[in-house]
Amino acid sequence: MIKWKDIDFNKKRIFVQHSLYYISGQGLVLQTPSGKRNKKQAQLLKVGLKLIEDHFVVSAFDGELVNPNTIHKQLLYDSKLAGMKRTRFHDLRHTHATIMLEIGENSKMVSERLGHSNVSITLDKYSHVTQNIQDSSAENFSKALGKKSMDQ
Repeated sequence: MIKWKDIDFNKKRIFVQHSLYYISGQGLVLQTPSGKRNKKQAQLLKVGLKLIEDHFVVSAFDGELVNPNTIHKQLLYDSKLAGMKRTRFHDLRHTHATIMLEIGENSKMVSERLGHSNVSITLDKYSHVTQNIQDSSAENFSKALGKKSMDQ
């Protein structure tokens, strides 16, 4: 769960400080995750609700917590309307990391963005991506060698 204070709009960074879970018998429980002012804010300001940096970005109209199952169901509904395949909320994180690695982003940078304690965790989890990158890298290197020998 992201609070407004967790967003640095100038540096375009979001810091995930909490995870929200529904635990039977306890209700909604806010926990620290294992790794470590948008349109909605403007709309709420228009109706007189002043958001503070401690409010959650994804929240009920009054800034209160929303059950993660509700968010998940809304994502499924919106994805279906958009013609996308069925996507879980957590899949968005995986998709982000996969795309970053496939476009050649430095694996250390991707690891830091995901909050992994070291790059080996990232590379182990996304080894299928790194194999695609290896294949692409080998092909690019081969092409470069071919051009070099023709130039000489």
